[in-house]
Amino acid sequence: MRIVVGFVLFCLSVAAADLPPNIVVILADQLQANRLHTYGNPRPTSPNIDALAAAGVQFNRFYSVAPWTAPSHGAIATSEYPSRHGETLYLVRTSPPAFTPDTVTLAQAFKNAGYHTGAFVNNAVAGPYLLGKGFDDFDLQVGVALTPASKAENTNPRIFSWLDKVQSNPFFLYIDYWEPHSPYAPPPAHDLFKSDAYPDQTTVGFDANPAELNLVRWANLNDRNAVTRIVQLYDGFVHYVDFYMGQLVDEFKRRGLYDNTIFVISSDHGELLYAHPEDYLTMDHRSLYDAALHVPAIFFGKGISTGTTVNALASNIDLAPTLLDLAGAAPMPASQVQGLSLAPLLRGDPTATIHKYIFFEQDLTEQLRGVRDKRYKLILNLTTGRKQLFDTIADPSELVDIASSYPKVIARLSAELDQWRQANENPSATLSRWKTMLPNPGPVDLVDNVTSGANLQLTGDRWHLANRPDDYNGNAYWAEPAGPDEPVRTALWRTNNLMFGTYRISMYYGSINVDGVATNVPITIKTRNGDYSLRLDQTQNPGKWQVLGGTYTDPLAVVLSNQANGRVIADAVQFEFLNH
Repeated sequence: MRIVVGFVLFCLSVAAADLPPNIVVILADQLQANRLHTYGNPRPTSPNIDALAAAGVQFNRFYSVAPWTAPSHGAIATSEYPSRHGETLYLVRTSPPAFTPDTVTLAQAFKNAGYHTGAFVNNAVAGPYLLGKGFDDFDLQVGVALTPASKAENTNPRIFSWLDKVQSNPFFLYIDYWEPHSPYAPPPAHDLFKSDAYPDQTTVGFDANPAELNLVRWANLNDRNAVTRIVQLYDGFVHYVDFYMGQLVDEFKRRGLYDNTIFVISSDHGELLYAHPEDYLTMDHRSLYDAALHVPAIFFGKGISTGTTVNALASNIDLAPTLLDLAGAAPMPASQVQGLSLAPLLRGDPTATIHKYIFFEQDLTEQLRGVRDKRYKLILNLTTGRKQLFDTIADPSELVDIASSYPKVIARLSAELDQWRQANENPSATLSRWKTMLPNPGPVDLVDNVTSGANLQLTGDRWHLANRPDDYNGNAYWAEPAGPDEPVRTALWRTNNLMFGTYRISMYYGSINVDGVATNVPITIKTRNGDYSLRLDQTQNPGKWQVLGGTYTDPLAVVLSNQANGRVIADAVQFEFLNH
C-alpha cells in the first residue's frame, strides 16, 4: 500500500510540474507593511505571513502608486499608473466600466491563456465596474461596517467552495480581504496588544456606530493614549486577517494544490495611523507619505526561492507583468504596460532591470504627485506648488523636510517628475471626464467633525471637544482665541473629490460648554481663483446651517481661524454643487 500511495503522489507531482501554475493574489485591504512583524513591527502581529515570507521572497521596498483603493487596484489590474488608467476620483458605480475597451486587464490575460478566473472582493470600491473585466466569477461583498459576508472568516468558505469547482484546471484567483480596513474591530482572541490605554474601547473607524468614534475624536485632540489604542486595534485586526491567510494556504496544501501554485501577498495601500498629523490628522489613508504607500509584497510557492529579501524599488504596477511572466503566459500589450517583471529578481538574477524611479499620485482631498529614487523622495502639491523632500534612508518616517538643503536633488527629481507627468497626464481630457462623471447639480458633500481622509484638519494644539445636543451629530471642537504670543489654530474642511463648478457653502455650529463664543470668527473660502474672507458671529443661530456669503467657483477648502474676540467652534461644513 505504501508503494502504491507513493507512486500516486509521485505521478501527481510529475503532472503538477507539467501544468501551468495556478496564480493567487492575496490582498489585505489597507495593510501598512511596517505593521507586519516580518517588516519590523516588534509585536507578533503576523505569524503566518512571517512564515510564508521565510518560505519565499520578501520585497522590502514595494509601494502602491496611490494611497487608496480604486487607483491602486486599477494599477494592479492594468500595470498602468492611475493618470493613465483614469480611476483617480471616488466614483463607485455600476457603470460605465473603469477602463477603455482596448485595455487588457490581468484577469483577461490569464483568461486568454486558458485559466479559469475568479475574484473574491470585499470592498465595493474595487467592484466589477473596476475589476470585473476578464473574470469568469466575481464574488463582491460591500465590506462596510463589518457586514458578516465580508469578514475573512466567512470569505474563506466561499473560496473553498469555488476551488471545488475549478481546481482541476489552472486558475487565477484574486482575493481582497476587507481586513484590516477600518473599522478596526479585532475579535477578542486577536485583540492581543491592549494596555492601559483605553482598553474598554474595542472598535474604532469611520464606518462604525457614532458611539464608537470616541478614539478618533480624542486622537484628533492629540491624545496619545487614543492613538496608542487605535494602533493596537489595527495590529489586532492584522493578526485576525493573518490567521485566515494562514488557513487559506493550509487549505491549498490539504488539497494538494500548493506545489503547483504561485502566491503573492500584498495590499492596495497602507494606513497613516496619525503618522503625519501636521497635515493629515487621521488614521486613514491619504497623502503620499510612505505610511500610506508602503505595502508588503511576498511571493512564495512553485519555483519561488526561499528565505530571500529584495531591496530593489518596486511597485504594484509590476505585479501584472511579474505574474504573467512567472506563469509563462503571454504578456499584456507592451504599449499599455508601465511596470516591469520582477521575475528575474525572484529568480536571483543580479543583472535584472530594476526601477531607477517610482512615481505616485493622489487626486483625492488635494492633488499630489511624487517620485522617489533609491534614497530621496519628492512630493509636489499641484495646487500650492509646495515641494517636500525626504531622505528615506536616514529618515524612513519622513519627519524632516530637507527640501531647502538639497536644491540639486530637488531639481533632478522635479525634472523626472515633470517628464513623467508630460507622458502620463492629459489635464484637459481628465477635467472633461471628471465633469461628466461627477454628480449633477443638487448633491451636497458634508464634512462633519469626525471624518475619514483628514477631510477636517485641525492645526495647533489645545483644541477641546464639546458634546452638546445642538452640535452636529452631538459633537464639535472648539478653541480659545489666539493670544498675542500664541500660534494660530485653524480648522480646515475639504472634500474627498475635487470640486469643479459653482457651489454654495454653509457652516453648521452648535454650542459649547462654556461662555464667551466669538462674534467675529475669521472664515476663508479657498478656491482655484483666489481666497475670499468673511467674519461669522457664532453666537447667532446655533444649531442651524449658515450660508457663507454667496456662491464660489471651483472651491478647494474652508478655513476657520481662532484669531477672534472669543472662543471659536469647528463643527461641520457642507458644499452644495449648483452648476458647472
